[in-house]
Order: sequence, then C-alpha cells, then structure tokens
Amino acid sequence: MEFLRFGSSIPGGYWGCCACCIIQNFKFDPDAKASIQLVSGDGGGPLTHPSGGAMFAGPTYRDIFNQRIRVGTFDSRDMPNHAFLAILTDWQLNSAYGKKWLAILKEAGFEFVRTVSNSVYTGQSLLEGEPSNSNANYIFGLFRNIGIGAINDQFTPPKQWLYLPEVKAEPWQNMTEEQRKDATDAMRVIDTDVWNKIGKPTFLTEEEVVAAGAPVVYAGIRSKFPQQTKAERDEAMSAVAEMGSADAPWANAEAEDCDECDCDECTGLLEVDVEVND
Repeated sequence: MEFLRFGSSIPGGYWGCCACCIIQNFKFDPDAKASIQLVSGDGGGPLTHPSGGAMFAGPTYRDIFNQRIRVGTFDSRDMPNHAFLAILTDWQLNSAYGKKWLAILKEAGFEFVRTVSNSVYTGQSLLEGEPSNSNANYIFGLFRNIGIGAINDQFTPPKQWLYLPEVKAEPWQNMTEEQRKDATDAMRVIDTDVWNKIGKPTFLTEEEVVAAGAPVVYAGIRSKFPQQTKAERDEAMSAVAEMGSADAPWANAEAEDCDECDCDECTGLLEVDVEVND
C-alpha cells in the first residue's frame, strides 16, 4: 500500500505537492499483515515515535489506508483539508481483494471521478470505429474539505480559468452556483462524519509491528533505498559497509561530499559514481 505525495521530489519543491496524495497497490488483501515506516514529507527523514525509535503505520493494509487518509504523507498530524487520488483497474475490481478495496474507498467518502483506458496496453493509434472499453482504469478521489480554511465552493473553477476561451464543456457547468455551494456543504457534513468514524490513528513502534505479526517495512529515504523489508535493508546496508570488498557492487565507487546545498538533510550525504565490476 503506497501513498505518494503529489510532488514526487524530496524535499518537496513544488507548490501544492502536500495538498494531494496518490494511492496505489490495491492488489493485496486489505486485512493482510503489513506495515510502513513514516517519514517527513519535505525532508524525507524518518519520523520518531513518541516512545522512541521509528514510527510505523499498520499492522494491516486496511490500517495503513485509514491512518494515511487521516494524516497524508507530510508528517503525523491530522490533515482535515486534503485530497487523495486512487486508481483501480478493471481486473482488480473483478478480484476478491479489489472488491474489498472498492467498498473501503466508498466507506471512506471517495467519489468516482472518471474512467480512462491505458495506452501502455492498448497501443498508440487513434480510435477508428466504436470504443472497445479495454484496459479500463477507474479513478476515484477524496476531496476532503472539513478543516479550518475550508473552501466554500469546491466545484467552481478559479476565475482565471473562466477568462480563457472555452475548449470543451465541463461537468461543473451543469450545476448552478447555488447547487455547487450546496454540494460542497453536503459533502463537508458527510466527510466530517466519516472523519469521526475512522478516528485518530494509532501509530506503532517497530516492536509493536513485530508483536502484531506484521513484516517491518522501512520507507524509501531520499531515493537512496526503495521501500523494503527490514531483512532486505539490513542486507543492503551490509553490502554498503563492505564497499571495499571485491564482491560488493560498489567495489570501485568513488565518493565525494554532496555539494547540492548545505542544508541539514544534505550535509554528510555522499554522491557515488559507480564503476561496474566485470
């Protein structure tokens, strides 16, 4: 279960990157054991549990989902005003796990947005004849608007958009201004009820993850390591420690101080130029 900030760079360098998260990987049983380490959305560094040590979401995929839609990916604070986008494929929706996830999305207040095909699988040619509805991908969104600073009309575009020449009709144009504001108010009431029902998340220590029988999964840190289990991370770190070994993939690496900036996040990091051993 992956929640990705809309701006993928760490530290975040794009305005709006912390306003929306993308959710993917709905291929597992939501009630299967799972965990994920929490990191800072901007710095990418690990968050510390109040009891000390790393902080984790879990111990099931369902728990991770409910905890993440409460706090997003910026840190561990509540995010009552936030957006989430999720995509499920037609194949997933016809699987047992996909059907369970679809129900979870709906219970959490997600809306159906639009269906798109996927040219990765359907090819690059333009349509000739009738649509075939193949490789359908269903986009769902949660546009939660229940905190301080909430928007009074979520459906009307910014005036700068309205000043531009119209290219095609948009769904919001089928609603009056009053209907758009009424819909915003109605959704705020419903989303507040869902927020209260899901409740405040309880994050775990590494020991609690283990005690719950879930795998300990460390988060990717500043793109140096992918998301991986504790065993995989320990193995990778052991290999890094053996950089001088002829068996290590970084055996002939040359390291130099990072000169990108002098911030706390970059100080002491190494840039590594790797020569591949035959």
